[in-house]
Amino acid sequence: MAKEKSAARAFAKHFSWSFLKAFRTPGGESRFQWNSVQMMQAKTHAALVPATARYELLKHKWDLRLGPLGGNPTTLRFGDFRPLRLGREEDWSDWLAWLLRTSETGAFAEVLFGQHMDHGSRFAAQEVEREKPTEDRRADIVVSWESGQRTSVEVKLEDSQLEKTFDTAKELRGRDPKSTWCHFILLPDERTPDWYAVASDRSGDEEIHAVPWSDVVVGLRRCLWNKRESLVWRTWAWTFCGAIEQRILRLSEPDKLPSVEAKLQMALKWLILLDQTQEKTNAA
Repeated sequence: MAKEKSAARAFAKHFSWSFLKAFRTPGGESRFQWNSVQMMQAKTHAALVPATARYELLKHKWDLRLGPLGGNPTTLRFGDFRPLRLGREEDWSDWLAWLLRTSETGAFAEVLFGQHMDHGSRFAAQEVEREKPTEDRRADIVVSWESGQRTSVEVKLEDSQLEKTFDTAKELRGRDPKSTWCHFILLPDERTPDWYAVASDRSGDEEIHAVPWSDVVVGLRRCLWNKRESLVWRTWAWTFCGAIEQRILRLSEPDKLPSVEAKLQMALKWLILLDQTQEKTNAA
């Protein structure tokens, strides 16, 4: 055994990796070519340039239209200015409820709820309640309309307990079975697939319609463009719109981003949102 260990030490002492130098790649040394990647990037940029140009055009029109309020809401810096706390879902619910309650035209509510409610009704709120108690829960927002219909809205940001929305809706109808109810859940755009997965397992329960937060921005921007609400309402709508765009939709000014790719992608996101806003306004 001693002789074997001595031989192993001698082998390790004189062992060299120099024999690997004799290995060569056939045909000489190869180098990775970036041409295909660069061509792909060039095509991507070329495809997005028209979208960026249209975004810049729409942004300029919005800057002019909202000039009296400060231009586009994106310019507001919420790190320094916090008119309301934005750390909890309740804070966002408070702000949304106030805008629904004080709207004089109902145009904002029509964007959010009109697709699923009676289009013949006027979307002017008669009463807007916050944290309305049910048997075991509290509904975030309950709106009573002049038409006699009632609407519940559950406001979600990061809450993963989506199933309890069905229980809340059921308890609301149980407390007031004579009313015509329409239930909604407001949640981040990226959470809508999760909601539909939950809803598919609760098909026998109350029907609840999903509203993405981007629809709130669309509704607010349409009202800001049309200028039919009071200046006070539009001022707070402008501020709330900026908060949603920055905090929830994670939108920012493309020019402030570091790379060309990031600027193009952000411009495209803005274009999709502004085009949705334009559909029922004269913003183009």
